[in-house]
Amino acid sequence: MLDPLEKDVFKEVGNIGAAHAATALSTLLGRPIDIEVPSAELEGFEKILERLGGAENYTAGALLRFTGDVEATLLFLMPLEDAERLVGQLIGEQFRFFGEMHSLGVSAWEEIGNILIGAYARSISDWLGLSLHVSVPASAFDMVGAILEIGLLNSTKFGNMALYIDTRLSSLGDALNGHLLLLPDEDSFAPVFKRLGVDPNGK
Repeated sequence: MLDPLEKDVFKEVGNIGAAHAATALSTLLGRPIDIEVPSAELEGFEKILERLGGAENYTAGALLRFTGDVEATLLFLMPLEDAERLVGQLIGEQFRFFGEMHSLGVSAWEEIGNILIGAYARSISDWLGLSLHVSVPASAFDMVGAILEIGLLNSTKFGNMALYIDTRLSSLGDALNGHLLLLPDEDSFAPVFKRLGVDPNGK
């Protein structure tokens, strides 16, 4: 687990990314978007699943890869109902992912997801001060467990742990929940843990 100072550091990283994302989303939607980061924690797989509503809970996600000095997967997940409300604001009408307008909504979410995940990726890269290359974001719509398995494929060294940054969005009176996860690859995330003085094995 992270101590209070380390949590504050990661919350600040999340807040920087949230500020960038809020500005870009506000421009895209043509209305104010507020994003706040209530908490940040180093969590294990089971705890993350609990936070996300269980392995079978459906979610909309955006994913990208870091390579370079650090190799990791960055995931932004939003409950399907919240993502549908946000997409509906962009396209100007009510939307359901598995309805008649699925293709239009998927394209809209891809644009939203690219903005959100890209803003957080830039803030993490700037904060680390390391040489990082970021892939083009990809989108996914599936059960939480299935999406997390993709991100955790290479994350075995630290017992399937991830940095979890809670994210809350507010738009047109809607309170929307988001979940940002930074999942390190095996043997590649030591610079971040070393910087924080965190031993993910609990020693």
